[in-house]
Amino acid sequence: MFKQLSRILLPLASGLLLAAAAQADTAASSQGPDVELKQTTEQIRGLIGKNYNQYKASPDTFYKAVDEVVVPRFDVPGIARLVLGANYRAASDAQRQRFATAFKDMLVHSYANAMLDNYNSVNITWLPPRMAPNATDAAVNTSLARSNGQNFAIGFRVHVVDGDWKIYDITVENVSLVLNFRTQLNSEIKRTSLDDVISRMEAGQFKPEPDKQQKTN
Repeated sequence: MFKQLSRILLPLASGLLLAAAAQADTAASSQGPDVELKQTTEQIRGLIGKNYNQYKASPDTFYKAVDEVVVPRFDVPGIARLVLGANYRAASDAQRQRFATAFKDMLVHSYANAMLDNYNSVNITWLPPRMAPNATDAAVNTSLARSNGQNFAIGFRVHVVDGDWKIYDITVENVSLVLNFRTQLNSEIKRTSLDDVISRMEAGQFKPEPDKQQKTN
């Protein structure tokens, strides 16, 4: 079920961005991460609505827009570290950078079309964020209602990086994107090698599916 949900809902979740203002003491935004998410959700929906035909005709144009608008709101190095797990510690700096870039590009290219086709097909209900005691980590949970009456829980795990809230994991029905990709990628790395997996990702020949359920606590 997670594979089917992720193909529709994960692109929408990825479009719900964090745009928190930097704080001098790197504390959390005074408005809270949920408020920032609401504001930038409307921003990305507006951008797609205005340029939909252009983006459909030229996927590279949309990839570029996602790179410029969406990707900076994610902690890409942090996600790469979590996805690789033990393999991250054994990797060189060059391998870590290549993997982070290849993984990011893989997600952008995999989910761009679904994001375009489904960006305005759901209603979002925002739940109060759950802040960690350190005030630099939070969980922002939402309920997405589709036009057919189905409802799904989408969650964002966020933390403060250089004064900005950034996403480091997304959950669909309490199933972690990071943990699912970690299972598949680490299995493939064990079977071949990290360099081989990176090279295939860069060439668009390796696209792991988030279909092995790994639930968060």
